Amino acid sequence: MNKQLFGLTILLFVAVGLSLAVGSTGIGADWEILSTIRAPRVFTAILAGAGTAAAGALSQSLFRNSLATPSIIGTEAGASFALALTTLVGVTNGIQMERSVFVSSTGAILATLASLSLLQLKDARSLGSINPQDSGLARLLLGGFALNAFLAAGTSLCISILMERGSGANLHHWLMGSFTARSWDHAAGIGIAYLVCLSAAWILAPGVDVMSLGDDAARALGVDVGRSYRFILILISVLIGSAISFGGPLPFLGLVAPHMARLISKQQLRTVLIISSLLGAILAVTADLAARTVRSPVDMDVGLITTMIGAPYFLWLLVRRATA
Repeated sequence: MNKQLFGLTILLFVAVGLSLAVGSTGIGADWEILSTIRAPRVFTAILAGAGTAAAGALSQSLFRNSLATPSIIGTEAGASFALALTTLVGVTNGIQMERSVFVSSTGAILATLASLSLLQLKDARSLGSINPQDSGLARLLLGGFALNAFLAAGTSLCISILMERGSGANLHHWLMGSFTARSWDHAAGIGIAYLVCLSAAWILAPGVDVMSLGDDAARALGVDVGRSYRFILILISVLIGSAISFGGPLPFLGLVAPHMARLISKQQLRTVLIISSLLGAILAVTADLAARTVRSPVDMDVGLITTMIGAPYFLWLLVRRATA
């Protein structure tokens, strides 16, 4: 395992080095550009990718399903809609307001609760053991699909109204995934949220591992299943909320990184969280580098890059499961 962690750390350093060295005009930059533009952008991407991947790892462990991601139950869509709505009414001013983390996290939590209200609590905790033909899982998937569509429509409506006012282009670009014009304050904000959530997840991880044996077995071993379930959902929402606040959504990254982490290591959740975070950071930095250079000097949306990577990977997983 130490070899895998060492290898991923080296890959991350290589990705960071390339991202710092390569700009829209080629290789190289003066110190001012490096320290005030590229470095904050790179470190924001690292932390957003790590947070999104950690949220995906927690979702898969909590629901006991390798295809479970925060996007399935509306968490990401809720965070995006909350930010778009509050920007429209003037409560926040996009990523320039510190309160955006609170707003997006609250939206993520409310969307998650709305989606899970379609299930009984017992079914929601045991999602991974529900048969694909089970009506509870069908309600969750269909309800999550409808909720995502509804919230996406609401977000588009907010953006269109802002466009009419001449101020929606930046919000649209941001909600497609973007690390443009990030500062050290943005990197520090997402870094604090990530470290706090990861520390809390580290404490709760042994209980989540025990819950994989079944709720009854976990209770017999002294795990407060209901409390663990609630806390993990809050951590997932805050991780996604903070990532979206400063980097916008990163589609499929919360699926690909933790799934790859479990291919590398099938050990305890703590190990999976570390590997997922490293993989998420690598993917986010690489996607951001591609977004800056593929159509240079045009700055593409990072979300487009992660979707182009993640969507085929998701389809491959579905085909693999169907033929297994």
